[in-house]
Amino acid sequence: MSFLPVLPVIVFFMMIIVGTDIQRGQLGSAVSMRPALVGATLGQLLLLPLIAVLLVWLLRPSLAVAGGLLLLAVSPGGGMSNYYCALARLNVAFSVTLTAVSGFIALLTMPILFATVVPAALRVEAFGVPVGEMMTRLLLFLVLPVAMGMVLRRLFSALIERAGSAIRAFGLGLLLVFLTLILIDEREAVVTMFGEAIAVIVAFTLLALLAGWACAGVLRLGRPDRAVVAVEFATRHVGIAALLALTTLQKPEFAAFGALCILFQAPFLALALLFNQKRRGRLAPQGSVD
Repeated sequence: MSFLPVLPVIVFFMMIIVGTDIQRGQLGSAVSMRPALVGATLGQLLLLPLIAVLLVWLLRPSLAVAGGLLLLAVSPGGGMSNYYCALARLNVAFSVTLTAVSGFIALLTMPILFATVVPAALRVEAFGVPVGEMMTRLLLFLVLPVAMGMVLRRLFSALIERAGSAIRAFGLGLLLVFLTLILIDEREAVVTMFGEAIAVIVAFTLLALLAGWACAGVLRLGRPDRAVVAVEFATRHVGIAALLALTTLQKPEFAAFGALCILFQAPFLALALLFNQKRRGRLAPQGSVD
């Protein structure tokens, strides 16, 4: 039995929940950091596909792992980055705004970048990347539900504010269900790719974190906001990537790679941020942290 028909519905509701978490006040305060927003967004669009292409050239993974990596690298930032930043008591407003901007521009950038990086990385013709269909699915399952969530937030702000923790917990629950269904559906692909997939995920995560930190350094951001940008670089939108892999591209193995990526990254990034938070706490009494 395939769970494919259920997955788009789950993604749609996940995106609505993401939209309800975007507050107008948060966006207003974070938009004051316009140079940082523009620089960090452009950095993701340029550096992450480049990192993915270089890893494919150097590590020569299977097509399933290479394609999954390339699809993730061109995907928008994932909402999990907001949870990580909240966990580490970083600038959540900045994180939410980066994720939102990344999501909305993905309508144009994701199909074009994927159609570009696949031939460059694999030295083959892009396997019939349907750019128009990708844009349509991104509009229906990313831009539209996020906009709906933002409207709901505006209309029922008090109710959503009171139930915010429960709504976010429900969103995380949907994500876990989504990943579980993919792993069950593609269990054979997961077993086959597991070893090389983990190696590629480790390399990509570390390089993405370093690229985000370096990009934020060029933008002259303080250490806490550098951490936000680094996390945003490393955390891709697995839900959208998997949806496109399963429906538009007809490559379920790419979705399996994405599921492995988020399952491995979640504890790694959470522990790294908690360590960083404790380190900042120890250093704070000795002087300000830049």
